[in-house]
Amino acid sequence: MENIKKIIELIDASIKPDAQMNIMWWEIIADNYDSRVDYYRWLVANSMDWLTNYQSELSQKYNLNNLKIKYTWASGYFIELPKSQSKNVPDIFIHKQTLVNASRYITVELKQYEEEVLEAEWNKAAREYEIFLDVREKILDNFEWIKKVGEQTSYIDFIASFSQVAYTSNYIKPEMSNAYDFQVLWGRHPVIEQTEKDFISNDLTLTDKKYVHIITWPNMWWKSTFLRQNALILLMAHIGSFVPARKAIIPLTDRVFSRIWANDNLYLWQSTFMVEMQEVANILNNSTKNSFVIIDEVGRWTSTYDGMSLAWAILRENHDKIKAKTLFATHYHELIDESKKLSGVENFSVAVWENEDNLIFLRKIIPWWIKKSFWLEVARIAWISNETIKEARKMLKMLELEHNKISWTQMLLWWIEIEQKIVEKEVFKESKVEKELQKIDINNLTPIEALNKLSELKKYI
Repeated sequence: MENIKKIIELIDASIKPDAQMNIMWWEIIADNYDSRVDYYRWLVANSMDWLTNYQSELSQKYNLNNLKIKYTWASGYFIELPKSQSKNVPDIFIHKQTLVNASRYITVELKQYEEEVLEAEWNKAAREYEIFLDVREKILDNFEWIKKVGEQTSYIDFIASFSQVAYTSNYIKPEMSNAYDFQVLWGRHPVIEQTEKDFISNDLTLTDKKYVHIITWPNMWWKSTFLRQNALILLMAHIGSFVPARKAIIPLTDRVFSRIWANDNLYLWQSTFMVEMQEVANILNNSTKNSFVIIDEVGRWTSTYDGMSLAWAILRENHDKIKAKTLFATHYHELIDESKKLSGVENFSVAVWENEDNLIFLRKIIPWWIKKSFWLEVARIAWISNETIKEARKMLKMLELEHNKISWTQMLLWWIEIEQKIVEKEVFKESKVEKELQKIDINNLTPIEALNKLSELKKYI
């Protein structure tokens, strides 16, 4: 450390604390470090005082009240007199230039001073650069020591920072594992919990049997929060940090892939959907069984059926071939029923409490699914007017009815075929269940009577 201390002392003594970033501006060497630099700096700094005194001396001595000493890059220093005083020019003035309303002159003394000042500027710059190179060379002589101490210091800072954050934020030590399973109990988002007073923690368990979670969630930001916090917990564990959870079993992971949000890239003529598909392609082409993938609302930037089809195909590709641990958030609720064909998939959602007047997002992940997006409720929370919400509900009902008509038309052909087979076997024709159903007066049934009748009908079946 002695060599390092000497380098620190050298830098403190030789380099200005507010030194210019550009070495060509020269003001880098500290005052009182080099006597020559100090002298040149003094000459330059006091040049204006000398010029002011010299101007006053000439004006008084030769009675030239309008005499001025000026400077330009092209001409250097010169004395300027108006034409009205040209007859009173003393012999020591040497003519330099004639203008429309004035004349310019120099004197031997002024020229000598100009050369001395300009030489001082040049000498100061040259001397500062010479000192800078000398300081740099001394630092380079100790480069190995500086590098070693820098690495050790940065590692201490790294560990100390992690320790402080872990202590103040109530983190736990994760258990690193060579197995496939990934488990987080009471996991939290390390950033959002710093500003969210009552952050709701959530669990996650991915196994080699159930390695894809489809998350249907009301369209609020908690969905992305849940996806990201688990990716962050996994990443933090891999870089040596404690994690925001009560328990964490972290599998060794080769890569973390994220398809959370997409922006267009108009510079390259790429739409938002194109950017999204490129990100998904990167995931499908490069992820492995040992990767962790979070995908949020894939396919939302195109038409409903195109997007839904793509989302399903992407989900199927990962499930059947790649088998990466995946959190797959989607607003396509139709995927819930389709995903039941996939053995490695589980469905989850956020707990929601609602009645006719209120809607409360509980922010807690539960092993269930939601076949509603609550778009209109979110719009209402965002203070969209009641008139607009009512109009939206009206349109939604119309679209749902139209969708049901289409679905019934598609199902009709299939049902006709099934019905023909049933009629041929004389199973469904005038069945006991059908007769009983026709007798039921729904409007006059109590809930208990309805359950009893349902139980009775099940016995017939």
